[in-house]
Amino acid sequence: MFKTGLSPIAKTSVRGSGWESLGRISRAQIDCEQSLSCGQTFAWGRLRDDSWVGVIGSAAYRILPEPDGYRIESLQGNRQTLLDYLSLSRNWEQILQELPSDAALAAARSAGRGLRILNQDPWESLASFLCSPVKPIPEIRRITWKLRASWGTSIAGSRFFTFPTPEALAFAEQERLLAHRLGFRARFLRATARRLADDPAFFPNLRTQSTLEARARLCELPGVGEKIADCVLLFGLGRLDSFPIDVWMKRLLRSLYFPNRRHVPNRELTKSAAAHFGPYGGYAQQLLYFWYRQTAGRNPARELELRPDEEAELDF
Repeated sequence: MFKTGLSPIAKTSVRGSGWESLGRISRAQIDCEQSLSCGQTFAWGRLRDDSWVGVIGSAAYRILPEPDGYRIESLQGNRQTLLDYLSLSRNWEQILQELPSDAALAAARSAGRGLRILNQDPWESLASFLCSPVKPIPEIRRITWKLRASWGTSIAGSRFFTFPTPEALAFAEQERLLAHRLGFRARFLRATARRLADDPAFFPNLRTQSTLEARARLCELPGVGEKIADCVLLFGLGRLDSFPIDVWMKRLLRSLYFPNRRHVPNRELTKSAAAHFGPYGGYAQQLLYFWYRQTAGRNPARELELRPDEEAELDF
C-alpha cells in the first residue's frame, strides 16, 4: 500500500463548539476542491471562506484550504476515517501512468491531477444517485441534505445529520418525500430502500462478486439502470473499472473519440470505453468529466456553494 506520510496527531478543540482539530493534509496528496466537486458525492458543501463541510458516517468534517494543504476539523470524527474516505492510501500517480495517453485524456490528467475517487458508503451513494435523474448537481445536493435533516440523526445536536438508513426511508411517507422535490424519484427511492432493509447482506454480497455480476444485481433494484449502477460500483464499492456514462459523458465520448460519426449507440460507447481505458477506466471517467465540464464554462466547486441561509443554519 502507498504510504501517505501523514502521522496521527492529538486532537485539539476548535472554537469551543465541540469541533476538534485533526491537523493538516498535504495538497500534494489530494486536491480536495476537485475531488469533492467532480460529481461523485453530494455530501459536501462549500462555505463563503472556501472551506468545505460534510458528513462521513456519524461525524461531520470541515476542510479548510491553505496554500500548501488543508487544515481539517471534525465533530465526533477522527483523522483516519477522513484519510480513508479521501483514498489517500492508493498510489494515484501509478494509476495515472497506467491510463492511456490520448490527447483528450492527457488534457484531463493535467486539469485534474489532484482528483481522487472517494471511498463512500454504497447505500448513501445509491440513494443519492437515485435522486439525481434530470437534476443538476446543486439541486441533488440540496435534496440529499434535506433527506438527512428529515430522516437522519443529528450529530452532537448540530445541524449536520447522518444519512438516513434504508429502514428510515423504507417507511417514509410518499407525501413527505415529494415535498423534498423528489418527484418520480420518490417511489424508486422508497422501493429500493425497502428491498435493502429486507436484505442487509446486499452490499456485503456485492463485494464478493465480479463487476459484471454486481452491476446486474444493482440493476434489479427499482429505478436503477446501468448508469446509476456504475456510479455505485465506482464511488461506493471502489470498482475502478466501472465507467458511468451520463449525458455529459455521451457528449464527450462522441465528440472526442468518434468525431466522424453522427450516432454511436450507448452499448458501443460502453464497450469502447472499457476496451480503451482499461482497468482504471472509472478514474479516467472522472478526470474527463471534470475537465470537460470546466471547458464548457462550468465551475464545479462554485456549484456546491451553500446559500447564505444554509450557511447561517450551520452557524459557521
